[in-house]
Amino acid sequence: MELVCPICNALKEITTICPLCGQTMADGGTLENYFGPYSPYMEEEGINRAAASHCVHLLYCPHCHFDMRAAWELKLV
Repeated sequence: MELVCPICNALKEITTICPLCGQTMADGGTLENYFGPYSPYMEEEGINRAAASHCVHLLYCPHCHFDMRAAWELKLV
């Protein structure tokens, strides 16, 4: 068994509603995608990461362009 992110592996759909306009938020990918390919192995003061038991994604609203971070607990599969 291994720990996997339910969003990255399409085991769960994003149902988060935008707090500004009420539309469904879209997945912008994991936060680590925005910091470069080696960011999980580097120490950077400006990166806020969840514990190793969570996967942090950037969610954005395609309608009003609001964005936020959301963490999903990794699941055993």
